[in-house]
Amino acid sequence: MAPAEGAECRWVAMAASRLELNLVRLLCRCEAMAAEKRDPDEWRLEKYVGALEDMLQALKAQASKPASEVINEYSRKVDFLKGMLQAEKLTSSSEKALANQFLAPGRVPTTARERVPATKTVHLQSRARYTSEMRSELLGTDSTEGESM
Repeated sequence: MAPAEGAECRWVAMAASRLELNLVRLLCRCEAMAAEKRDPDEWRLEKYVGALEDMLQALKAQASKPASEVINEYSRKVDFLKGMLQAEKLTSSSEKALANQFLAPGRVPTTARERVPATKTVHLQSRARYTSEMRSELLGTDSTEGESM
């Protein structure tokens, strides 16, 4: 999936600005990183989401900005990624699961090849991960033990 990522992110209209193209490209990369299992010390995604916020603000300030629906969808996806990163920093799995319930994934796929928005997939994956963590905390088992049964 990584080599084809750049090709998948070409759904933006031809009249889109360079800033919008870079925002969509970085958004695709962030969604892919969020879907992967990451090391707790991984710092790139957090920095990339910060850069997405800056790019989004610059895009909103441009004279030739895209339609308001498009900007709202970009904002929704960036806010989702930011909220997901904040939820991961919480200590207990029940707090993470609760915070995850309040996140709103994007409604529209970022790339043309996606059938389901990547943020929705990430949302479901994180929900399952936090549920599994809560189950292992409650039952006092290791999460790998439950998978082997």
